Amino acid sequence: MRFPKEETERRMLPFVVEFVKFSAGFAVIIAIALVTLHVASAAMQ
Repeated sequence: MRFPKEETERRMLPFVVEFVKFSAGFAVIIAIALVTLHVASAAMQ
């Protein structure tokens, strides 16, 4: 069964939005971890 291009894009949109939200959250977690690590290493010196 073939969908028109617009229909396929509309079906994909929720997945793209969820992926972007997940990626942003993941990037924030990594940034917080790196900053924490930097502060901890600076405090030990």
